[in-house]
Amino acid sequence: MIRNIMKDRLGDETSPERRTIRGHRTRPKILVVGPIPPPHHGVSAVTWNLLNSSLRDDFELLHLDITDRRSLVNVANLDIRNIWLALQHGLRFGYLLITERPQLVYVPVSERTLGFLRDSLFLAPARLTHRAVVVHLHGGSFDSFYRNSPGGLRWLIRFCLKHVDRAIVLGDAFQSIFSGIIPQERVCVVPNGIPGEPHEEHSVPFAAGPHKFRVLYLGNLWQSKGFLDFIQAAPSVLEKYPDAEFLLMGDDSFPEAKSAQAWVREQGLGSAVRFLGVRQGADKIGTLKGSDVVVFPSRGSEGQPLVLLEAMAAGVPIVATRHATADQTLGENGALYIRSGDPADLAEKVIALLGDPNLRSLIAARNRARWEEFFTLEKFVASLRAVLLDALANHDRKASALATASKSWRDSRSDSQ
Repeated sequence: MIRNIMKDRLGDETSPERRTIRGHRTRPKILVVGPIPPPHHGVSAVTWNLLNSSLRDDFELLHLDITDRRSLVNVANLDIRNIWLALQHGLRFGYLLITERPQLVYVPVSERTLGFLRDSLFLAPARLTHRAVVVHLHGGSFDSFYRNSPGGLRWLIRFCLKHVDRAIVLGDAFQSIFSGIIPQERVCVVPNGIPGEPHEEHSVPFAAGPHKFRVLYLGNLWQSKGFLDFIQAAPSVLEKYPDAEFLLMGDDSFPEAKSAQAWVREQGLGSAVRFLGVRQGADKIGTLKGSDVVVFPSRGSEGQPLVLLEAMAAGVPIVATRHATADQTLGENGALYIRSGDPADLAEKVIALLGDPNLRSLIAARNRARWEEFFTLEKFVASLRAVLLDALANHDRKASALATASKSWRDSRSDSQ
């Protein structure tokens, strides 16, 4: 049933090309566990890109869709619907494990308690049935999650992850994030990558003349993302540039977003601060390219936000905090960096960029070039392919060593008798 769904979405492959990959006579089967849009968020976007990529040329991709189609407000909530979905997905996983017999299981692993408990429904059976396993961490706080978990959950985490063949993290800063759980040599850095369009000149010329500046916040409106700092910086910027627009593009269904909308109305900023909601496709790209500055003032523990890559691919200058891999992604000269939780610093940096069209053009060009060099979808897929093949090879080596040891033990017992 799952494979039929994915055929409808990804195209029928009734007679796929057969090839040998490191000893496998046919394309290895990989069971990909993960959500796909909607709703739109980082993990669902990465899963969608993976399933639609050229990995299908080398592997037979099966997909277990674990999407909760409700709003992102429901993420990590303990309710009957989430419990039912987790059990349903666990049963489907077991069914696919038995009927399809995949050589490898790919799981984007959560760093929240309820999310990991759900993930254990996939990781534990994969370990017990001796499948190769690759886990993919999209966040940046797994070490603190593990450290602060109760003893029983820490045992479960170790049981599920200790024997995985490869663990993927998003940057060098996270290479030790699984310390004490997964050996360092099995942790691989694979930066995110996104598709992009052929480069064009910026939709709105970077000029200092009469121009209605657009400052864009892109991302879900969670407090940890710093969107409140973005809004609170608006009045200071508007004193200098009264015609500037502050646009927020992302899911605004969260309680903190509703409170922020009320604050904007109370301050009389409704004409300057606009909540656009979720936009996708050409509408999203057009809004990005029509902006003069993208601001990402994250306060929380990020992995490698796709927002930054989207702004780089669109050729837009960025103001951002240095959380997680931001400076590794953008480089020292790819953004004006701000202090976390400091709206005044944010306003100062936005004003500096709006007043300097040459600096905006320079940062935009650097960002586009850096995206093309390091963070395209093709580069992401190539790195992921290498990790998957390495994991399969590692699993084959372990299986061969185990078989050899078992044979030696049986031979020694036979000789002793």
